[in-house]
Order: sequence, then structure tokens, then C-alpha cells
Amino acid sequence: MTRTALTPVAGTPVTKTTAMRRAVHYQWRHLAALRSTWILLGSIAALSLLAGASAATGVKTGEAPTAWSTVTAIQLDAVSLQLPLAALLLLPLATGPIATELSRGTARTTWLTLADRPTAFNAKLLLGAALGALTALGGTLLTAISTTAALAIGERDQPAWNQALPGILGYVLFMTCWPVIATSAAALVRNRVTAALLLVLWPLLGERLAGILLRLVPGFDSVTDWLPFAAGRAAMAAGSDTQSETDRAMTEALVGSSLSAGTGATVLIAFTATMALAGTKAYLARNAT
Repeated sequence: MTRTALTPVAGTPVTKTTAMRRAVHYQWRHLAALRSTWILLGSIAALSLLAGASAATGVKTGEAPTAWSTVTAIQLDAVSLQLPLAALLLLPLATGPIATELSRGTARTTWLTLADRPTAFNAKLLLGAALGALTALGGTLLTAISTTAALAIGERDQPAWNQALPGILGYVLFMTCWPVIATSAAALVRNRVTAALLLVLWPLLGERLAGILLRLVPGFDSVTDWLPFAAGRAAMAAGSDTQSETDRAMTEALVGSSLSAGTGATVLIAFTATMALAGTKAYLARNAT
């Protein structure tokens, strides 16, 4: 019996785009397999519906809620709380996977499965940004539907949705940047709890304390306007000029920055990019121990 020699067939090279798509899919499968992922996303959906239903509270029959009150409902009161409630709920999804990989040594599996370390980390950033953006857009849609229904049932007029659009865009931008910042912070400190505490305490307290200290230094008064999360709140506060002068002054105090919405968005994007670069460098230098 004559044997036929087998000719080796060269594998088809995988493009960077294909490698990244596979890496994002790999990361999503891990998140989607966790029950906590769906519990957190379901909680955000429920809160969005509740916020929309409550938008008609205090509005008289035949009148409409202000554009800013509508934005506030969509953002789940982001400016008053200093952070969107949805962002806080997304923290475990943004910080958990990478911190767990590095601390438990499972990062080796990820690195062997995917093309390389940069691809693995960039996939986490892309998935986080997409998840944040889709969460904001989905929450906005649910709040809008709930608001429209509540106002119609109560025979109240609909708000000026076009005036609410700038605030909605600022919210979507913040929610897109937030998981990137959180994932990068987790890579830098390598600890889930520490990263979460930093991302909660710095926007809520750290920037306020830093602002107080900076105002004591001559010539540094305006630096507080450029702190990243204050700038992020300035981006989300787009459209608050529809308020009365008294309410507007209160909103500006809560924002903590006098930057315009556009400038605030630029500062937030720049900070996010800087965190992503620092996180990438730290991730590439880590050993999976």
C-alpha cells in the first residue's frame, strides 16, 4: 500500500481586527456568564424606569417638566450625587475581571488564549466602553419611555426633548469613559477593592478637598475647574441653563467646575486616554502571580 505524503498547509494569518474582535468576544463571554452582570444591568434598567415614572411628580396638569429635570432623571441624578448611579453599579463589572485575573493568576490563561497582552487589555477597554455607552443609551430610552407614559397618563405636557439632548450626550460620554477609567485603575493598583474605593472617594471627596487646598495657593484657584470628574460633571450639566438663576447657582456649586460642557468633555476624554495609557503600561509589566 502506497502512502501519500501530507503537505503542510500554512495557517491563514489573523489580522489585528480579527484578533481584537475575538478578544472582545472572549471577554464578553466571561462577563455574560456571571449572574452578577445581569443583576447589575437589570438594576440599572429598573432604576431608569422608576426615574422616568417619577419625572411627572410635582408637575401640574397641563404643564411640562423642565428639560433639566428630564436630564436629571435620565442621568439618575448624576450631578447631585456627584456620580451617575449607573456608573457606581457598573464598577464591579469594570474592575472585577482584571483584578481577579491578576490576583488569582488566571491572567496566564487569557494571555495564552488571546493574541498578546496589549490585545487582551485593549479588549477589556473596548468592551467596557461599549458596555458603558450601551447602558447609558438603554437607560435613556427606558427613562424616556417611562417619562412619556407617566406624563401622558397624568395629562401633562411632554418636556422639550431637544433641549435635553446636550445633557444626554454628556451623560453617554461620561458613561463611555467611566469603565475605561475603572479598568485602568484596577490594572494600576491590582486590587479590586482599592480601585473601587479610589473611584468612589476621589470624585465624591478627594476633588473637593483638593479644591480647598488649591485655593489656598495663590494663582491656583482655577485649577479646580480642570479636575477630571468636576470636568465630567460640567459635561453632563449641559442644558442646566434652562433652570432659574437660583437653581442654576446650586447646580454650578454641585458641579464644582465653571468649564463649559464642551471643554469639560475634552478634559474628561484627555484624562481617560491618560488613564488608559498608564493602565496599559502597568498591565504589560504585570506578572500573573
